[in-house]
Amino acid sequence: MTAVVWLHGDSLSPTDPALEAVPDAPALFVFDRPFLEGCEVAFPRLAFMYQGARDIAAARSVEIVVGGVAEELAAFAVRHGAGELHVTRNFTPQWTQILNDLAARCPELRVLVYEPDRLTTYQGAVRRFFGFWQKVEAEVLGGNTLYARPRSQGQRYSQGRPR
Repeated sequence: MTAVVWLHGDSLSPTDPALEAVPDAPALFVFDRPFLEGCEVAFPRLAFMYQGARDIAAARSVEIVVGGVAEELAAFAVRHGAGELHVTRNFTPQWTQILNDLAARCPELRVLVYEPDRLTTYQGAVRRFFGFWQKVEAEVLGGNTLYARPRSQGQRYSQGRPR
């Protein structure tokens, strides 16, 4: 059965499970115009996503488009005569709605969802990245750290006197 892959902002890695499942299938990344018009996304984030899709395109067929996600996915699947769409799970609020819209447009398209690789076993809430990173850095980097911890610089002073 002919397959295509849906790349999204959380799956832009050459080792994405959906990409690896069907290494010869064409892939599509959609800049979600309705979403982008309704929120502010910084240009560096958009550039990062574009570069991620381009990096994957260096090794396989990837199309990058702007539009409604379900509409673009349906058109992509039809163009390629696909019976299957492979995608790695996304945890955004729009995920379910996109899949429902896609099913309404292409009811014959079988969607295979892969679980993303976990970066860490951490299960707690994430409020600030730095606090989260302090908890997971050793696990993520195999016991290494990116930055050396500051060493004591001698005595600390308070109001002009050593403490």
